[in-house]
Amino acid sequence: MARGKIVLATGAFDLLHLGHVRFLESSKRKGGQGAKLIVVVARDKTVLNRKGRSPILPEDQRRQLVGSLRVVDKAILGHTHLDLLGILREVRPDIISVGYDQKQIKASVEKLLRVERLPIRVVQIPKFGPSGLNSSTGIKQRVAKRWATRTKPRRSP
Repeated sequence: MARGKIVLATGAFDLLHLGHVRFLESSKRKGGQGAKLIVVVARDKTVLNRKGRSPILPEDQRRQLVGSLRVVDKAILGHTHLDLLGILREVRPDIISVGYDQKQIKASVEKLLRVERLPIRVVQIPKFGPSGLNSSTGIKQRVAKRWATRTKPRRSP
């Protein structure tokens, strides 16, 4: 019997939300029946380097949250330096799944796979839903807006 495909998904997963869950579910489905989903959670330093800000939740908490999801077979932290090739050697995925907003990452991963001659397929998962609550940034903006309106001093009559 052939083993199920291994699907690798990566992300910061800061402020875990339904968009993350749908992304991971869709990623696993790309591997077909019996697929295993391995998720690499970005290190705090990597998030800071890529996004210009630190995550709200520390890396080990983010890894534990992602790992607790039923769809995830294993959650690991990324390497301490940007070392995708090391992760690929460790996980040995059949498929790499990237998010709807990761076109640049998809292109760089595909280039690495060509250079290294690795037979790994890269898939891009479409955005889930129309709401601004399917991205961590959207959630942070909504919280900030609500917090700002609640903390404004009230005017006297």
